[in-house]
Amino acid sequence: MADVTVANRWADIETLWTDAARTGRSTPFQQPRWLASWFATIGNDAAIEPLLVGVHDGDGPMLLMPLVRRRHAGLVVIEPADLGVTDYNAPVIAAGRSFQHESAAAIWRAVKTALPPADVIRISKMPRIVDGAVNPLSLLASARPSTLNGNVLTVEGAWSAYHHGLERTFRKEIERSWRVFERYPAAKFEIIREPARALAVLRTLERQQAERMAELGKDYLLDEPRYEAHYRRLIEQGLADGSVRLSALSSQDAVVAALLGITHGQTFAMVRISTGGSEWKNCSPGRLVIYKTMEALHAEGLRHFDYTIGDYAYKRRMGAEPAALVDLIESASLKGWPIVLKDRLRARLRASPAIVALRAKFRPRAPAR
Repeated sequence: MADVTVANRWADIETLWTDAARTGRSTPFQQPRWLASWFATIGNDAAIEPLLVGVHDGDGPMLLMPLVRRRHAGLVVIEPADLGVTDYNAPVIAAGRSFQHESAAAIWRAVKTALPPADVIRISKMPRIVDGAVNPLSLLASARPSTLNGNVLTVEGAWSAYHHGLERTFRKEIERSWRVFERYPAAKFEIIREPARALAVLRTLERQQAERMAELGKDYLLDEPRYEAHYRRLIEQGLADGSVRLSALSSQDAVVAALLGITHGQTFAMVRISTGGSEWKNCSPGRLVIYKTMEALHAEGLRHFDYTIGDYAYKRRMGAEPAALVDLIESASLKGWPIVLKDRLRARLRASPAIVALRAKFRPRAPAR
């Protein structure tokens, strides 16, 4: 029989979480570095109630889930610690634990009993496989395929073998981009390890990203103070131990491109990327900074490179394979039922062969490169 506890402060569970996450299975987004920063900044709001769920039995921890409760669109919602910045939501699966449909369902019933009242429980962007282990929440009857997917590349062998295994045209483009970049004055690629330099590059990344989103006419929330504080804290506390990585292409004093990511074990997950203005376009700085970062981290022993969510042609050309994600949404009151019914209808429509065929017919094709 599983026992469930719910902590309302990160400090109350941090030690247990750190121990379980060190030996258990999780994505980098459930590691203590990310969560401690999230709850100290983005989650540090009177309107957000932390719900740090621990599932235990006589042998110790089984699962840990970083959830919150808040009011949204007139409903009380229980959801992961995300709010637009966490690419993958998943539990920490304690070492040596595995689950079948029946055990997953029993645990989920116990968790729901322990949670406070709400209208909807919604957990999106969940990997089916978490660091090699089956995610028990993906086994639940209410889990549905997500419209999003992850993008993962594993490079086990020599980097040269990966490079020469790329499609020839793309490989030559990467090589040409590097030659073009090297012709700029004082051109260099760096993995940044000095905190003051990293914070300066982060400020440039933020500005470049905001300008790009404005150019595309897209909503942008990462320049809000709590969000900015989250990434600054990550840099300040995670750079030294390598759990946070920041890399950049630069020419003299100009940041040509920058890439921020987080690590767990042999995995590097890409979190934010930016490029400078059109004057650098001829060296394709975005994909170049990704390639050079992976090459450098591979030399340090990392083998799994997670491009996270978002389908872009360059991810496929660099060898990333899609990783299935699922969404879970359940009503916790009568007010929540319309949301759940709408979600089920959308899922059925997405799965309809006619709708699938129409989407395929009218999907924009990626431009030739």
